[in-house]
Amino acid sequence: MTAMAHLNAAASALTASPLFPPLNRGVVHWGKMFHCSSFAKFRSSSVLFGSTSRHGLSSLVGCAPVGNDAGSIEVSREEDAKPYSWPDKKRPRVCILGGGFGGLYTALRLESLTWPEDKKPQVILVDQSERFVFKPMLYELLTGEVDAWEIAPRFSDLLVNTGVQFLKDKVKVLSPCDHVGINGPNVSGCGGTVQLESGLAIEYDWLVLSLGAEPKLDNIPGAVEYALPFSTLDDALKVNDKLTKLERENFGKANPIRVVVVGLGYSGVELAATVSERLEGKGVVQAISVDSSILPTAPPGNKEAALKVLNSRKVELLLGYFVRRIGKSGDFVTSGDESDVTAKGNNPEQLVVEVQPTEKGAKTQLLEADLVLWTVGNKPLLPQLEPNGWPFELPVTGRGQAETDETLQVKGHPRIFAVGDSSALRDPKGKVLPATAQVAFQQADFAGWNIWAAINNRPLLPFRFQNLGEMMVLGRNDAAITPSFIEGLTLEGPIGHAARKLAYLIRLPTDEHRVKVGISWLAKSAVDSIATVQSNITKVLSDS
Repeated sequence: MTAMAHLNAAASALTASPLFPPLNRGVVHWGKMFHCSSFAKFRSSSVLFGSTSRHGLSSLVGCAPVGNDAGSIEVSREEDAKPYSWPDKKRPRVCILGGGFGGLYTALRLESLTWPEDKKPQVILVDQSERFVFKPMLYELLTGEVDAWEIAPRFSDLLVNTGVQFLKDKVKVLSPCDHVGINGPNVSGCGGTVQLESGLAIEYDWLVLSLGAEPKLDNIPGAVEYALPFSTLDDALKVNDKLTKLERENFGKANPIRVVVVGLGYSGVELAATVSERLEGKGVVQAISVDSSILPTAPPGNKEAALKVLNSRKVELLLGYFVRRIGKSGDFVTSGDESDVTAKGNNPEQLVVEVQPTEKGAKTQLLEADLVLWTVGNKPLLPQLEPNGWPFELPVTGRGQAETDETLQVKGHPRIFAVGDSSALRDPKGKVLPATAQVAFQQADFAGWNIWAAINNRPLLPFRFQNLGEMMVLGRNDAAITPSFIEGLTLEGPIGHAARKLAYLIRLPTDEHRVKVGISWLAKSAVDSIATVQSNITKVLSDS
């Protein structure tokens, strides 16, 4: 028997074995055969594949040795993985996953730096939405103080005068090749591959994880079905539409609109204050917190200002309670000796929130609601890894955030940076930094600089968070700001509101967008001022 016949017989035996399913059924891993490469392709006439596929080619996506003695390559059909074509084959390639504060501002930081001509990276930004959302100002959508375009501009508009490419897509699989010892910062070659849900595969040299987080509602029965989160532009628009519908349906009726807010951290307090102001006596707002006080981590000045506003707007605070379940009235069957039933409506479709006191032996309460707003709990959106064994796995915390070192590089993966909700960076005391916009702003600045330093073989800078203070909105013309650099000072009311708005105007992504929004806000302020003067004159004339 010839050597070729022996090889063909061996290949036939391998492909017939249950350990090696046919290629067209899914993914196959071949070890110890290839190094990290850019979508290497094999013709189906290869002796290893035995038979010819319909398309004649198979593409390799992601690659790197697994363990101590084996390699692994994910082999998929070409129709499932279309390689992204970078414009320049020589310049570094930076892929940023997620267009929130961390991702977009990292891209803009990279664009603003001075680069040697042959080292300026090609940057692609991937996000599942076509708009950047300035989340701290979503509340103003409910009061009509801002328009959607002002706080949620399109990425294509923001990046029009930059070299950053935007791609609307969703991350499916991450295949890193940069674990320590192979393809580190000073070694040429790809850092890995990102496969998107569209089938596009992006090979990168440097990767930034900034995928944010999504609300976690699935741990409470009924929350997914009946509660509305308040985290994205779509969430805010849904809440606004629901409130508008309730206001129309209840116009002229005696029954108040009932809104239940779950959570009394910053988001819950801002939402309760904003909604209670909008309803203006036409509704009842109840806010629930498992803690014994609102804003447990806030500065005293912000906490006092918030309590003053909530009490003045008659927001009912249920402190020391947690939600057991949410459902329709017809789903709740209770007896008077088992619970303090406050839901007395006869409508079986009425929403009901069951709350349980943290104090042992205390009775549950059933709260009627027309709208339930959820502000507690979230889960980071890190992508699935392939291969998913050591040393490819990313070190993550119990919350699902990637563990990073002080340079914002993911531990064990020097080609991957993580910022914002995707990052679990600890302060000098060992405490994980909060997932706030302020932290993401600052991390984006350092991530951009450190990618520059890594590409130019310069030392990377350690990230140090500088707490500049905390801000919160409490209504259309009300806010509270406690700056960290002036001890004991809290700006409240209209002054705090103006200061907060100015601070966020400065933080908007680009100069062009800041100018447009600034002009729009000035025009609205002028119109409001004229309306106020006219109202005061009318009042004086009517009293005289």
